[in-house]
Amino acid sequence: MTSVFRQIVTFFQRVFNWLLDALYPKRCLGCKRLGEWCCPGCFASLTFRRELKCPGCDSGSPLGAWCPNCSAGHNLNGLWAAQPYGRPLVRQMIKAWKYDGLKDLSEPLTNLLLATLKTHNLPPAWHGVARELWQLVPVPLTRRRLLARNFNQAEILAQGVAQACSLKVNPLLERLRRTKPQSELKSEERLTNVRGAFSLKPKAKAEGGVFILVDDIYTSGATLEECAGVLRAAGAREVWGLVVAQG
Repeated sequence: MTSVFRQIVTFFQRVFNWLLDALYPKRCLGCKRLGEWCCPGCFASLTFRRELKCPGCDSGSPLGAWCPNCSAGHNLNGLWAAQPYGRPLVRQMIKAWKYDGLKDLSEPLTNLLLATLKTHNLPPAWHGVARELWQLVPVPLTRRRLLARNFNQAEILAQGVAQACSLKVNPLLERLRRTKPQSELKSEERLTNVRGAFSLKPKAKAEGGVFILVDDIYTSGATLEECAGVLRAAGAREVWGLVVAQG
């Protein structure tokens, strides 16, 4: 009976997807051509930085770490951002993915992260911790927001990177309370909005680990800094950020 039920559900899902494609055909968010939400030509038009930058002042910085002038008061060691959020195609893809439910955009957005890691040879082979020991930690959603969106964008990105790079996804964090969307707040309000909103999961261990926090956007940095603070307090050795866009 379970097998039959699954076949019925699969059949109706296919019918629904066919109707959706017929009524709302896929058009590239960049050039508007039919077929894909982001065509190969538009994806190829997105250029990548030749060197990593300090997340604060955008000056060249080894490994994307904070420069000496910007380093005070940060829990993150540095940031790896694939694209500037100001690029229209990147911004449209992220919004359509998160808020319009266009899940097919998971692939090109993950590919932006993979291209960045490959371009800068990250995690670095020369680091004191072997590359395979670095762990990806997705920024968690509240249960309510997860049910509403039906997926955690950070988790999907982390899983895609992990599969391609042979890294481990370790969902160490949980969200303790609901917060307002950061995009609706001013910079100074974002810090208080997420303060105390995250915690280490019961029995989770971070001591001595090197972690990469994964999310879609870095703006004020409040969310990643708060998550990094939790990992640091639990004994993490280093915490880096990996995002699709910074802006």
